[in-house]
Amino acid sequence: MRHNRLLQKAVAALCARFEHGGYNSTPAIDLGVLVANADGVVDENETAALGEIFEALFGARFNFELVGFLIQASREVIEAAGVDSRVRLVAEILKDCEAVEQGIAVALGVAYASEGLSDAERGIITRIAKAAELPDERLERLIEKVRISFEGEPA
Repeated sequence: MRHNRLLQKAVAALCARFEHGGYNSTPAIDLGVLVANADGVVDENETAALGEIFEALFGARFNFELVGFLIQASREVIEAAGVDSRVRLVAEILKDCEAVEQGIAVALGVAYASEGLSDAERGIITRIAKAAELPDERLERLIEKVRISFEGEPA
């Protein structure tokens, strides 16, 4: 993600909107972890992408161990609260901050940081988008925009 300008901008905008809205970083962490953990495994590329998001949120450098700790803590909260509950909470906060598209772009960046957008990841992202009242056609345009930013135009 360090070299993906679209995602760097989305993360920066998301951080600014969360700060302006008076929210702490927890919903943004959960957003990324919900997507990364959609298949039950947070791989090394997803961990690296989440680390970059966490660094932007906190304005500090994080080592791999600390990123892993934050991911595990978020996974435990999501498990305790339930995925549906956390999806709704994240969506409501994105709406309140007027950051739905930025949040979805960040979520897609986490998905594309690994092996592309899996069905499980797309399912979580779609649920967040629906709960945040993002129209389907806008979601599809965001998916395509992020896909192109990671994979390039089709040949």
